[in-house]
Amino acid sequence: MATQTAAPANNSLKDHFRNLAPGKLLGLKQITDTHGKFKVFALDQSNSFKKAIRALNEKLGAPKEPVYEDIRNAKMEITSALSGMATATLLDVNFGLRQCINSGALARGVGLIGRVEASKDAGIPGEYEPGWSVAQIKKMGCSAVKLLVYMDVEDIAYTQNQLKFAKEIYDACAKEDILLMTEELSFPRKGEDKKTPAYVARRPKNIIESAKLLGPITDILKLEFPGEENLKAVNDAAIRPWVLLSAGEKFDIFQKQVESAMKAGSSGTMAGRAIFNEYFEQTTPDARCQFLETTGKQRMKILSDLVDKYAQSVWTRAGLTPKDLGAAVDPHWYSDGKNVGAAGAVHGEY
Repeated sequence: MATQTAAPANNSLKDHFRNLAPGKLLGLKQITDTHGKFKVFALDQSNSFKKAIRALNEKLGAPKEPVYEDIRNAKMEITSALSGMATATLLDVNFGLRQCINSGALARGVGLIGRVEASKDAGIPGEYEPGWSVAQIKKMGCSAVKLLVYMDVEDIAYTQNQLKFAKEIYDACAKEDILLMTEELSFPRKGEDKKTPAYVARRPKNIIESAKLLGPITDILKLEFPGEENLKAVNDAAIRPWVLLSAGEKFDIFQKQVESAMKAGSSGTMAGRAIFNEYFEQTTPDARCQFLETTGKQRMKILSDLVDKYAQSVWTRAGLTPKDLGAAVDPHWYSDGKNVGAAGAVHGEY
């Protein structure tokens, strides 16, 4: 099958970020640290939570399907323990977003990112979570929208459909003035698994080409680790700042990937399962709490230190300073750039 060709970018990286609408810019600042680096805690998983709790129930000798309360309570406990060490927390509407706001589990001052897509198996075309929208994510006070797009760039029809959905989300984010972070994920085809040689050989190119295709229709890219030898190609392909996802990798491996990716030009991490996977292996509530307070927090600190030391700031990548951003504001920005003159003058203190 032929490989999808990347669409040309409409704007340079510098122009894109200099001209960010105020809602997007404020959201970006809310989910990064003071240096413009990402330390995002990802807790928007649905199916993996169900599988993990199901396995824990079997381990405890009481096999049963997880119910809503099981997943919600686990998300609230993990969020409460670890969100305060992140610049932002990514949550899903089903079990986490409003639940962690209502319960106080989300740490004060931490940015909030809402997942927009329905949880689907790999290879199924993307769609909105039923009854959910970008407008609702904005309305509830989130700093950014996260979109996952499964990608197989050698499948032209499938890729075009995925890009159409991603563009729809991008346009909705522009309308609502909220930042968009788009995640690509490669996946094995029917008859393959993640160790199949054909998939292993195809995956790095898929990540690189996906970065090219999705870059023009997002603000921030969330990318897989493509292998040490492919990091420069990924960084060159990314016309937007990019963060590294953990994809459920074991923490010791992910830690090494983070250092390499940051040195190659990544602006931070968006990680979840690599940090808390073993939480579901603990057989008592006290042990699960202890895991979060010790191993979980240690891992968050390790990743934070790596981002501090090696990651490239969004603003460094874009070649912009606060002075540049201040100078980019048109005097009449609030009236669609029109000077309303004396007839539109406002009198008084404000």
